[in-house]
Amino acid sequence: MSFVADNDPVFENFRIEDAEQWRAHDPIVEKDLCYFEVKTGGKRMPRRADLNPVDMKPSLSEVALLELIYDDGGAFVDAKVSLVGGRLESFYGAVTGKLVSEYDAKEVCERVFQACKHCTEFKKPIMVMADALSNFKRYLTIAALYLPMSSDGITVDRIFLHAQVKSKYSDWPTSNAIL
Repeated sequence: MSFVADNDPVFENFRIEDAEQWRAHDPIVEKDLCYFEVKTGGKRMPRRADLNPVDMKPSLSEVALLELIYDDGGAFVDAKVSLVGGRLESFYGAVTGKLVSEYDAKEVCERVFQACKHCTEFKKPIMVMADALSNFKRYLTIAALYLPMSSDGITVDRIFLHAQVKSKYSDWPTSNAIL
């Protein structure tokens, strides 16, 4: 499974791939997928209660939780950021408690919407990549694990997100100090 946006400059080499394909190549993805498989027995989507922040302490700065919002017809329409780690906040700003649609960088909103929509449809973890964090931060790349979560085992109502933001220039720091 792979998704690539059609020649849209908003997406800057945006890709969605099956997270399973990343397990062998990315130890962070492997660790996160294993964590939730242990919690669920590999038989269901994780619930919010399965996530214990103490277990993920080394990764918390790169983690976010999104609460999905659906319209009356059951279609995904937006997401509320319920938690964002400090490292991600240094790139995106104070977004906790805000809707994704309210974010200033619309290319970021569109990528998050596409990824969330994909998760609601297929109910499987995905990797989302882009060669630019945003139009204003083109020197940074992002690879993010989107892992669907469900309170009822049927409807995806949250997304666990673990983002790896890196500089395109290996000797540049990736903090907001240079922004």
